[in-house]
Amino acid sequence: MKNLKLLICVAVAAVVAMSCNNKPSLQEYYVDNSQNPNFISLDIPSSIVDVSKSALDEKQKEAYESVKKLNVLAFKITEENKAEYEVEKNTVREILKDEKYEDLMIINSGKHKGVVKYLGGDDSIDEVIVFGSDDERGFALIRVLGNKMKPENMMALVEAAQKGAVKSGTLEKQLGGLFD
Repeated sequence: MKNLKLLICVAVAAVVAMSCNNKPSLQEYYVDNSQNPNFISLDIPSSIVDVSKSALDEKQKEAYESVKKLNVLAFKITEENKAEYEVEKNTVREILKDEKYEDLMIINSGKHKGVVKYLGGDDSIDEVIVFGSDDERGFALIRVLGNKMKPENMMALVEAAQKGAVKSGTLEKQLGGLFD
């Protein structure tokens, strides 16, 4: 009986220790930095993104309609915060290295670098994460949240955005010319 109690205590302690993860989550990172003066934090409904629905195919339309909102956290580089920029950029990269984030796309166009990742399964995505940086201007971290998002549809939507079917003019106005 004494050994059984000891075994149960050890098992409970092991479960508690494994559940206490000291890695910061993306959500914690957003919350921790939303009041930092070097960051701009916005919650944007998907309706603000200008989409020419006629230019989208069925998969792209389904993907767009599954998106509910965007959480944007952006860091603009100034002369005073260049060192903090490097620290923050590396912190985000470390968070996104967690194996729970699945790769969807890697972006590398000269000085602009980024990744598109997602959380969830192959059938349904919980969120899409877009992280892009430019060492002269700053970085943006965007969480795309929605309902019943599908990886293949989201990939099609990203491709449509790259081809110009999704305009970011309204979104850029919301960001207030952050990277101008």
